[in-house]
Amino acid sequence: MLPGHEVGMKFAYFDRLAFNLPIDFMPMFFTRFLFFLIALAAMCLGSGCSSSKAYTKRGLKMEEVGMMSQAASFYYTAVQKKATNTDALAGLQRAGQWVLNDHLLQFDEARMAYDRARAVAAFEAADAYNNRVAKLGIRLLFVESARQAYEQVKDAHMDELYQAGLTALETENFEEALAQFTEVVRLQSDYEDAKNLADLAYCEPRYRLANAAMDRLYWRTALNEINTILTRDLAFKDAAELKTEVLENGRFALALVEFENGSNRAGMNTKLRSFVQQSVAESSDPFLVLVDRENQELILQEQQLALSGVVDGNTSVEVGSMVGARAILKGTIVSCDVRTSSLQKFDRQGFESYKVEKVNEEGKKVYETRYRKVTYQEYKRTRAVDLTIQIQLISLETGKTEMSEMLTRGSRDEIEYARYGGNASKLYPANSNGNRGSRSGLSRKLNGRTELQSSSSMVDALVLDCSNGVRNLVETELKRLVP
Repeated sequence: MLPGHEVGMKFAYFDRLAFNLPIDFMPMFFTRFLFFLIALAAMCLGSGCSSSKAYTKRGLKMEEVGMMSQAASFYYTAVQKKATNTDALAGLQRAGQWVLNDHLLQFDEARMAYDRARAVAAFEAADAYNNRVAKLGIRLLFVESARQAYEQVKDAHMDELYQAGLTALETENFEEALAQFTEVVRLQSDYEDAKNLADLAYCEPRYRLANAAMDRLYWRTALNEINTILTRDLAFKDAAELKTEVLENGRFALALVEFENGSNRAGMNTKLRSFVQQSVAESSDPFLVLVDRENQELILQEQQLALSGVVDGNTSVEVGSMVGARAILKGTIVSCDVRTSSLQKFDRQGFESYKVEKVNEEGKKVYETRYRKVTYQEYKRTRAVDLTIQIQLISLETGKTEMSEMLTRGSRDEIEYARYGGNASKLYPANSNGNRGSRSGLSRKLNGRTELQSSSSMVDALVLDCSNGVRNLVETELKRLVP
């Protein structure tokens, strides 16, 4: 609620404004002023406004001043909140009929003015409102002649739209044609061949863009346009054949050669290569493919001969071209360090609870909880693994190194647990003041794991992480190589 002085200021403002307005603006001013007063009164209802009864009262106030659309909205909400509210049901019947009639009046006005688009929109609004209210059990009077008039208007409007769409197609204004035919199909899905013409207006400009992109060797752009076409119309021209052509011409075949191991951990190069191969094979890039294992081995043999000086270094490039590979992926394990600390042991002070039997003043046995100082042990150990690899993408068409990146990954594991020779369920730690502390943290340590993750599992996790990183690097580079 607005404070009293603020309300007074609002009235004073409207009072001053009213006397300075031209006479032509007075009716509009007082209508808005009246609405302000009603809205202000509605605000004053406070928390009670959320009830069905409160919404009904607000609807009545709106109805009293002739604001039927707002009244209908309040009655509608009231019925939603309580379907048995008879006052709200009666109010919605009255105000709802007014809203429906207003929509139908707008339909008639637009129809008489030959504004068929506006007439169709007005009738659809009327029909939607009627259906919406009907779901609450209110049956409004919908003049059947209005429906008949609507069908005539709709038929004329669809013919109008259809002809405008044909004209737009003739001038290759595909966007305009699509808008016209889409509206026709919305109004009647089987009207003439509007559906096919809408598909044509949608697909043709994209088909032309795809062909232009292919001419410029922009395979990725072409594929995106073709996929958009096929999503709309699978049988559009030769789009399906073009997709096959684009995927073939833009195909980027990659061969993995033997990786090198610069670490002191045996077999790491083989492991990384295997993980990278699996990760790259799972790439979602439609142009990236892996050369089959047999052809990879052929390229590898030629590469090793080139490194040994037996054949010319260009031989692996030639072999790569023969088997369809456009690049090779080389990897090197720069380092793989596993550091495990020794097990640290700490003596900790604590308290163990115990019961002492006593006899109270009434002569009954009771038990008193006491605490004795004890010593328990805590253990701590850590393991850290760091992996660094280098990855290179080398073109077999030019011999150029297209990409060279270093990837570093690390992980750490820690165990911290406690052991006690007595009854661990009664054990409490000593806090910094030497008093009994909370058991929660100590309970976790008493139940904590005592073994670190194995170094091999930690290494494998990092290798997998690096492999996925390699795939991301390759995919990023491929977006440049295959635009």
